Amino acid sequence: MPSAQNLIDKFNDMKTLPHVAIRVTQMVGTESATMQEFEEIIRLDPVLVTRLLRLVNSPYFGLSSQVNSIAKAVVYIGMKHLRNLVAVEGLRNVFRDKEEKGEIFSRKNLWIHSSTVAILSQMISRRIFGEDGEDVFLASIIHDIGLIIEDQLTGAQLRQVCSDYLAKDQEESITALEDSVIGTNHAKVGRLLATEWHLPEQVIEAIRFHHNHDKKFPIPSVISILQLAEFMACKMHYGVVAGRCDPLPDYLAGHLKSKMTDYKVLLKALPAEMAKAKELYDSEQEKE
Repeated sequence: MPSAQNLIDKFNDMKTLPHVAIRVTQMVGTESATMQEFEEIIRLDPVLVTRLLRLVNSPYFGLSSQVNSIAKAVVYIGMKHLRNLVAVEGLRNVFRDKEEKGEIFSRKNLWIHSSTVAILSQMISRRIFGEDGEDVFLASIIHDIGLIIEDQLTGAQLRQVCSDYLAKDQEESITALEDSVIGTNHAKVGRLLATEWHLPEQVIEAIRFHHNHDKKFPIPSVISILQLAEFMACKMHYGVVAGRCDPLPDYLAGHLKSKMTDYKVLLKALPAEMAKAKELYDSEQEKE
């Protein structure tokens, strides 16, 4: 059976992820990168340049004059927002595949799940805890990247895992099933990939532990917010495997109950936030 590192090595050999997205993500995690270096890298991806300039000139930022410089655009939106923008851009096509009716696992559903969890995570971070939410957005948008790697390299086994996971008498976690059938799991694979990308430690740990419900994590933290958002997304039928929604750990269930009024208000605002995210991140907008 392959190890998590074996899968990462094979995935990297396939060069599935765009070089520009990987390089920008790595550069944001270092303190030595200069603005000129960012500009030189971003300039290599015309689609990313278009999206960056459209974003900074959108009503979201409300600037009084047009920005036409990559360097100025990066200054206005900030490094973390830039990192998240390129992460979304780099991952979108990786998550896409031809939709197969009746498939228990599809990349399209996984993309919807990941983007919903990312938007919810940032909303929770900002509206419940008063934090910027950029790191939790990044952790959430890539928390299941390990499933994409497994799908590309061990597709039949992954579908067996999903089928077993859906079984009504099956109480085992999806990661335990992956360990048994595939030889590793998407949380381990995702952690290794995030480590290679030099992402913040709290993002790496959130990816590693997002299915760990036996350990109590601080509230708020990237991992606890990610687990809350994933639970809500699954309850709204935006889960990875339709029909399965793992319960929250007791301490997070208690937090949710104590703040139920605030979370109900947050969920009412979700459609508007998802529409705004679509405007900012959806490449289909550029074709109109």
